[in-house]
Amino acid sequence: MKQTSNILLFCVAVIFIAAVVGCGSDKIEVSSTPVESTITSQNPCLKVFIENSGSMDGYMCDGSQLKDVVYDYVSDVNRVSSKTDLYYINSVLIPYKGNLTNYIKALNPTAFKNAGGNRSNTDLGDLIANVLNEVNDTTVCVFVSDCILDLPAKDAQKFLTNCEIRIKDEVINAQKRVSDLGVEILKLSSDFNGKYFYPNGTAEVLKDVKRPYYIWIFGNKNYLAKLNAAVPFSQLAKYDLSGIVAFTNQSNVPFDIFNNALTSKTVVSARGDYHIIIQADFRTTLQPDGMVQDKGNYSFNNSNIIVDGIYPISDSKSKYSHYIKFTIPNGTNIAQDCLTFNTPKIPSWVIESNDDTGANIQENLNKTTGIKYLIQGVADAYKNEKVSTTFNFNIKRK
Repeated sequence: MKQTSNILLFCVAVIFIAAVVGCGSDKIEVSSTPVESTITSQNPCLKVFIENSGSMDGYMCDGSQLKDVVYDYVSDVNRVSSKTDLYYINSVLIPYKGNLTNYIKALNPTAFKNAGGNRSNTDLGDLIANVLNEVNDTTVCVFVSDCILDLPAKDAQKFLTNCEIRIKDEVINAQKRVSDLGVEILKLSSDFNGKYFYPNGTAEVLKDVKRPYYIWIFGNKNYLAKLNAAVPFSQLAKYDLSGIVAFTNQSNVPFDIFNNALTSKTVVSARGDYHIIIQADFRTTLQPDGMVQDKGNYSFNNSNIIVDGIYPISDSKSKYSHYIKFTIPNGTNIAQDCLTFNTPKIPSWVIESNDDTGANIQENLNKTTGIKYLIQGVADAYKNEKVSTTFNFNIKRK
């Protein structure tokens, strides 16, 4: 009797397995609830701040890529801005009354000095706080600086940690005013001829070297997405753009789901597997292509579903920025699922760009004293944002 029962159980199991695998030969229909784009049709006000402290003088040499970048980028963004205001910044905000062309022509040590303010001792926490105070739901701020922290002679590590906390607090305060606040930070390099100032007060003259500098962009993510679409950061690649990191809250992004040919919601299995494509507009996530295309940043509720790849859409007329290919393997029985684009970790270039001491500049020409603490401070303000966006979809057997 026991042997007969075992045979019956085995037969039932075989029938069940056959039914699950067999459904791989069926057609399925995929669907999703439409999501409206939150990217605004309005043009933002733009405010540009260039730090004019003494450490920035070396970037003002002839042929400086920094000046070219500011001119190129700001002139392009100006086309989709309702108004553009220009400033110098050190201990105070110093409005510039001329136009952009003259602003760039006036980027030199003499003009920096004549502009005024405290050029010898700038507190980056104060600078970033002052820039953030100018941000609102319709105003985007661009801040250009070498971002070198002036380390004290004693307790340098405590100073760096305090800077990180200060930046976190300033960003959190800005989030209270601008709920969809986004922060984008770009690392670039420029020719540098001038003085490098050591923490002990001495200086070393650097000649014909390349030094990093950073562009910070703050604003409502829906306006930042609009600007990024109009003026992609890829246009700055010719200016030694070597790193991008971005932060914002979770986004609801428009997407649609199709079969592998993008012709129908009906998907026919291939050898039992279903190959499906999601087209999505990632722009409000603010994440650069490298993060969007990293398969490690994605997860399905059903771990059997496989992300095959994420690819940019080159058609400038498309309302989507990328498409995601994924496979539901033979035997996977689901009615609905969710693909999550998890908030990426801070990229490795941030750590690689950091110098904790400010000493021996010749061995650290491509590094910046304390930059990881400034960026980590921003990351700390967004530490509860674990998800960048999600894609919910339904599966129906046909």
